[in-house]
Amino acid sequence: MTSTAGPAPLVHTDRPAAPSYRRVAVRAIGGVDGLFRIVGLLRERRYRVRDMSVDVREGVVESTVRCTVLLNGDDLGLLLHRLRRLPQVVLADED
Repeated sequence: MTSTAGPAPLVHTDRPAAPSYRRVAVRAIGGVDGLFRIVGLLRERRYRVRDMSVDVREGVVESTVRCTVLLNGDDLGLLLHRLRRLPQVVLADED
């Protein structure tokens, strides 16, 4: 008996990964102005931010921003690179 099954379906392995939400934590200096630079970068680059929390305290040198951002594939590395290039950012990492 011979098989009548057609050719195997094509599988696309070079397809980009589906977007997913990733948590990012950033520590910055410069008070509110430093935080505005971080938020400005997210806005200018049109990152889709689902939520954000900011911790700024008077008399404390560093402030913290935590946010959840919708990213495609390897875009997390690019976002972290962009954040780390800001002079106000002391630390940017996945949360």
